[in-house]
Amino acid sequence: MGTNNKKRTISRRSFIKTSTLLASFPLIPSFSLFGKDPKPSEKVGVAFIGTGERGRYLMNALMTVKEAQILALCDVRKADLDEANNIVQKKFKDVSLYRDFREVLSRSDIDAVVIATNDHWHGILAVLSAQAGKDMYVEKPLCISIQDDLKVREAIKKNNRIFQFGTQQRSDDDFRFACELVRNGYIGELKKIRVAVPGGIVGPTCGEEFVPIPEDFNYEMWLGPAPTVPYCKARTVRPNWFHIADYAMGFIGGWGIHHVDIAQWGHGNDEASGPIEYEGEGEFPKEGICDCAMAWDVQMKYADGVIVHFTNEQTEKKEPNLNPTGITFEGTEGTVYVNRETLQAKPEKLLDIKLKPTDVHLYQSKHHLKNFIECVQSRKQTIANIDIAVRSNALCLLSDIAIRTQKIIRWDPEKEIITDPSPLPDNVQQLIHRPKKQPWNVI
Repeated sequence: MGTNNKKRTISRRSFIKTSTLLASFPLIPSFSLFGKDPKPSEKVGVAFIGTGERGRYLMNALMTVKEAQILALCDVRKADLDEANNIVQKKFKDVSLYRDFREVLSRSDIDAVVIATNDHWHGILAVLSAQAGKDMYVEKPLCISIQDDLKVREAIKKNNRIFQFGTQQRSDDDFRFACELVRNGYIGELKKIRVAVPGGIVGPTCGEEFVPIPEDFNYEMWLGPAPTVPYCKARTVRPNWFHIADYAMGFIGGWGIHHVDIAQWGHGNDEASGPIEYEGEGEFPKEGICDCAMAWDVQMKYADGVIVHFTNEQTEKKEPNLNPTGITFEGTEGTVYVNRETLQAKPEKLLDIKLKPTDVHLYQSKHHLKNFIECVQSRKQTIANIDIAVRSNALCLLSDIAIRTQKIIRWDPEKEIITDPSPLPDNVQQLIHRPKKQPWNVI
């Protein structure tokens, strides 16, 4: 699907600057980037960057959207690429396979990319995709540092790109209705939001003996901006890498982003604000390659006094620590609890409420990827746009900072900075500004 030149074109100077910086592999020329777009077509041309388990799940979902056509797949692991190709070949026959994402971004017929790589790659891929004129669906969490989140938002807006965040719960009726009950005051004045998600893990230990890197796996590209370390299969596979701080935030972000995003939606002003204070404690592995939080207990406070109690799942403790996976909105006249399996309320009659025309009616989407493709075509905002993504992701990052420092973290939602002047430890500083190896230090 083509769009007009004003939206799709970037300057030759900007493109050459990016290409030169990242020129370890040759790029396929893309003349449309220099000012001439292909003629509009009926379908949105899509490429997948990252074809692992999550990427393949999204492929299957996208293949039900008739307005989209999958044109290319890219992955550093050939086995994942081949498995993904077997899936898409059932519907699309002329799909190109790549091992280097830069070749994907240089193609003029690709309108949008789905980024489903390791989390530490999200920011770089999102910025370079925006500069290449591509709209994007980015898996959660957004980035693993505050600065990278802000750089992605800057690139999206500067290049007028459509962005969808992979927080698909916003496209679920139960989550939306729960938030509408809260936003319209049907539970009275909102006082507290309880959020819980699965906790982290203790990972295996990598031996120091030399282990050959599989020939079909580009380990150097997999590491990308992360520190160079000897190859160890255990660190490159699920679920381990989810819980290694060089590549992810652990489940405080990888799972937590889903439910804190709904907490933000229910509280309101989710595109422009967030809590102002964070305080908590956490438990971390004492051995193995995983070094993200296994357990945590964080209290966040909004400027209006509403408290968010964010923990790993707690179902075996007695009140007040009981916090099952999901989101519980507590008001002066009732409560609403929602997760992916259930929607409950006290009193139960809250679930029978029919919203009035004068009530707040939240953005409605029935299919997260279809919403993205429709917005690529219409140029309207998605249900989980970049402003929402940055604000929700900040709750996870700042919670992680709070438990690692065990001090009150004061946050200015307008300036988007930590206001406490005291320096933070190095292992916490990277959650604000994460160093990257060359040539990947583009953000």
